[in-house]
Amino acid sequence: MPRYDYKCDACATTFDVERTMDVASEPYECPFCGDPSRRVFTMPRLLIKPDPNDNRPVWHAHGMFGHSHAPGRGFHGRRKNAFEDE
Repeated sequence: MPRYDYKCDACATTFDVERTMDVASEPYECPFCGDPSRRVFTMPRLLIKPDPNDNRPVWHAHGMFGHSHAPGRGFHGRRKNAFEDE
């Protein structure tokens, strides 16, 4: 399924969402403040490195688990699977 970029005008958060093409242009609820966000058109991220001075949190709906990432903040450890042996 394709991923689309959205930007919230209320809190200036950018994030991407995995959605079907038929609903891609519809607004999507911001994962931080809940306001409707608009789809933005960006260049493909094939060879572009992120700006090291940008410290805003960026949300990714990887697997729709709803966690956020911010540069250099906190530990992103692996959760123990309930089916793994202890």
